[in-house]
Amino acid sequence: MPDITFTTIGSRQKRLVDMGDETFAEITVLPISMPTSWTPATAFNGRMYADIEIQVIGTPTVAYVFQDSFDNINFNDCTAWDRNGATLASITAAGRYRLPGSCYVKARQGTGSTFLIRAGS
Repeated sequence: MPDITFTTIGSRQKRLVDMGDETFAEITVLPISMPTSWTPATAFNGRMYADIEIQVIGTPTVAYVFQDSFDNINFNDCTAWDRNGATLASITAAGRYRLPGSCYVKARQGTGSTFLIRAGS
């Protein structure tokens, strides 16, 4: 199995594979996924995507608080970003938002809305 390493360039994490001759080649991410229905209490595997975007349909009755994880076991609260780039600790309104990429994401709490999710940039 080839050696894989990670590096960060700007705000993007890159995966590199050792070519065996002291050079590395970038492993590109998966192509953008089409929006699909998502139950936010279920973890979404976004490890191969730099960007994750959600659409909240309907006003939440309880604010959604999202978490991320590298191993799908240990989750920590994370921020979301609205279309203007504002950082949000919770989502309280219908609309489109971004979540952290290159990890698993799920909602720790929240009810009352339907979700679509899309990954990739």
